[in-house]
Amino acid sequence: MGIFTNHLPRPRFGASFQRPALACCVVLAAITVGSATLSQDNTAPQKASRVALVIGNSAYQNVEPLPNPANDARLIAEKLWESGFEVIESIDADRETMLADLATFRSRLREGSEALFFYAGHGVQVGGRNYLLPISVAPSSIDDLRAQSVDAQLFVDIMDGSGARLNIVLLDACRNNPFVDITSQDADEIATRAITIGQSRDEVQRGLVLLSEASTGGLAEMTAGDSETMISFATAPGAVAFDGVGQHSPYTASIAETIDEPGLELAELFRRVRGGVRERTDGQQIAWTTSTLENPFYFKPDTANLRGATTGLGAEGDTLGTLPPQRIVDRIFWRAIEGSDRLDAFEAYIKTSPDGAFAADASARIAALGGVPDAVRAPDPALPALQPRTEAAQTDFRADVIARLDSDAHAVPIGVGPSRVALSDQGADGWVYVSRAPRLGEIRAADGTPLAQGAVHYVRVGDMSEFEPHVGSNGGRETLEGKVLGEGGATEPVAVDVESYVDACDMLAGNPYDSERVTAGTRQFILDRNFEGAIVVCELAIARYPDVVRFWAQLARAYRAAGRYEDARVWQVRAVEAGYINAMVYLGQMHLDGQAVAQDFERAYALFEAAAAAGDTAALTALAWVHRAGVGVPQDYAKAREFYERGAARGNDWAMTNLGEFYKKGLGVEANPEEAKRWYIQAAKSGELTAQTRLARMYQDGDGIAQDFEQARFWFETAASRKVPNGMTRLGVMYEQGQGTAPDVEAAARLYVRAAQQGDGEAYFRLARLYASQTPLFDDPARAALLFERAIKQEVYGAERALAKLYETGRGVDKDMIRARALYSVAAKGNPWAARDAGRVFASSDGVEPDFTTAATWYRQAVEGGVPWAALDLAKLTETGRGIDQNRTEALALYAKALSLSDDENLVRLVAEGVANYSAAEFITAAQVMLARAGKQPGAADGQLGAGTQTALAEVFAEQGVPLPSGPITIDILAIISATY
Repeated sequence: MGIFTNHLPRPRFGASFQRPALACCVVLAAITVGSATLSQDNTAPQKASRVALVIGNSAYQNVEPLPNPANDARLIAEKLWESGFEVIESIDADRETMLADLATFRSRLREGSEALFFYAGHGVQVGGRNYLLPISVAPSSIDDLRAQSVDAQLFVDIMDGSGARLNIVLLDACRNNPFVDITSQDADEIATRAITIGQSRDEVQRGLVLLSEASTGGLAEMTAGDSETMISFATAPGAVAFDGVGQHSPYTASIAETIDEPGLELAELFRRVRGGVRERTDGQQIAWTTSTLENPFYFKPDTANLRGATTGLGAEGDTLGTLPPQRIVDRIFWRAIEGSDRLDAFEAYIKTSPDGAFAADASARIAALGGVPDAVRAPDPALPALQPRTEAAQTDFRADVIARLDSDAHAVPIGVGPSRVALSDQGADGWVYVSRAPRLGEIRAADGTPLAQGAVHYVRVGDMSEFEPHVGSNGGRETLEGKVLGEGGATEPVAVDVESYVDACDMLAGNPYDSERVTAGTRQFILDRNFEGAIVVCELAIARYPDVVRFWAQLARAYRAAGRYEDARVWQVRAVEAGYINAMVYLGQMHLDGQAVAQDFERAYALFEAAAAAGDTAALTALAWVHRAGVGVPQDYAKAREFYERGAARGNDWAMTNLGEFYKKGLGVEANPEEAKRWYIQAAKSGELTAQTRLARMYQDGDGIAQDFEQARFWFETAASRKVPNGMTRLGVMYEQGQGTAPDVEAAARLYVRAAQQGDGEAYFRLARLYASQTPLFDDPARAALLFERAIKQEVYGAERALAKLYETGRGVDKDMIRARALYSVAAKGNPWAARDAGRVFASSDGVEPDFTTAATWYRQAVEGGVPWAALDLAKLTETGRGIDQNRTEALALYAKALSLSDDENLVRLVAEGVANYSAAEFITAAQVMLARAGKQPGAADGQLGAGTQTALAEVFAEQGVPLPSGPITIDILAIISATY
């Protein structure tokens, strides 16, 4: 049966979709009209965004932990996401993570944005400036404190310079100075660290005293800059705020209870917050606000244009494409799987959310279903443990999520159609006046009439209404409130709580390039890390809502990410037959690659054209690739670039990334690194990960553009912020080497650990080198050996050689020269320096019998690779006839080769010592042999400095532009000859 045969029952595409008949007719029409149809693209302007950075630090390692900030941040992140913000959530962050998340925040701000920064955690005022403390902070002096923390003004300045129309800064950090009452254990740990890296105990003690005296608590006032900005402190400047006795601080709790009210203007909202804080603290704490706002702002604007108020639902691809905040992920995922008896569902939850609110519940279900919870996400014993979450914070976090999940609201996924609800507490039939109606969806009476705000409807007791969420928001909880109108003006209150939410299938497998998506979508990189979870929740979604075609396409996407191509084909075909546009692109790619279908370039092209004609921008990039690669059509870079340009004009950031590559490599255009940079920047700001890492590399290497380590670090930070493994590794390299920042080996190590946890082989290797390097705080060769083994399994260049060195020296492992020889031999196949090492250990008699023949073979390979020390080693073997025929002439030539390759002082000295017992005749003979190898005619190698030899010498030196010294032949003269061949 052909894929365009529409034989299935008419499915639903989701709420508010008016689906044209797209199955057969659109596809065939697009194939007929070809490129003429495709010429009608319109450039979509980039929509201003709502972007929030939310940081909550509780699990401090060297100062007093705080129970509430992490929970406060999660709650605010949830509220902001449901208000349409794109949220960068940072929980228990060290300094490099805070800066990386700040970089991502900065990259997403643009002209007209609405920007918000929330911080909860320790903050101290020093010298009139406010410093926000990462959980890694361990200062032994005031200078250390400044270096290890982040100046709060930096966040304000970045927001002010971004072009955002409005900036909101919320600081719940006005707690006491944590260094005043520091515990003896924390002080000892800080002292131990400081002493290890070279400070004296007296210096540390003096520094801790100064830290305790530097700030009496509270934060200083801050400048807002020139843009419209509101800065809100949990308490007045210089005063100390309460952390709270419940699950949240008084300040955060007051914000959370007011932020959901639609149409509540910001100034009024914070007047209520101030009152809430005063009430919760019995008047002991007063929230403080300073503002330069001129225009109104609403977290929940009273508008019907929900899509326009939700970041990520504008241009396809213009999104970070990460998972929502943690509370959203936990609630939605658990809601999807809680009633299931599938072992893989609970295993997938643990993999997706290992520290989630329901991790313990999932582990219990895994065990009950016959699985092994500890095997799901077993930590790698080679990696050092990072700071765990505090127990109290985890308990409160779980309680918060359960409370929301167990509420009695009628919860309905967005884009699946209506669900039945009933008005509560209605005692009799009657006319109902609707005083408040939901803005995120529509409740309709039993006869289908919308229960609109301000209208009166006749409702019978027991009649079931229905609630259908609108597409365009991230969901939220609302209440329909009304009054049953009785005789004589009597009224009876009625209400129904409803909740609209993004289904777990949309959350994990929604495609950012799908114009029919109901949420911002998940980038391929995120899906590739969570495909098990995506498959489970999409299969469960289809079981609950079998007619929602969007779920079919998203399940196919998840199957394809898992390499389950036949399963992907089945659902992709069904989605295409049902007329789902984006599915055409991915089925076309399967035909292009021959994944579970016969490779069919013509069918692939037809599907791409059909999807492009229907407005899918991913289809434009697919068509570009076909012409770029010359797959089924003649290779045509100009045609490919045309498709990419049209995709980019409509906001497709993958098209922008490819245009960057075209100008970088000169594909069909003159190479233009500046133009490449421009396209990469545009794509990177849109959230495209490949563009971010390529741009960072260009800046780091000065590849066609001016080298700029600060810009390189910035773009590596944006990739690291989203847990791109090699992005974290490359950022770690910059910290380790001090590129664009002060050197910070501890930050580098933490980044390497996180990257290695995601499977990055280079991260294992670089972390191993740290532990093998005898660097203070990181001298652990036994751990290094384990890490090198992991790197070897991933075929990381240099790992065998580094591990061989440990076995050769017996550092961290039992000394084993046989193992060292084997490892060096493997490494030597692609590394001439490792070949020299192999020669050394085979020539060694340290616990093993020397094997000079094998040693000579490796030395020779190293010499051919340009290793000067190998030439010296081989010269000594050749001189004595060990493992090779004795030949003093050849030995002299090798000494000369070593000198020609390096002017290292030690090497020069050893060469001079080695040739000291050679006669003048032997030098002449060596010169004659070497001149012949250089293509000259010195005559017989007879040890006589005849006319032929002198003429050949003169020719060589003239060609090198070096005057020929008078006097006897020396090793320096031989070195110049050696450099010519």
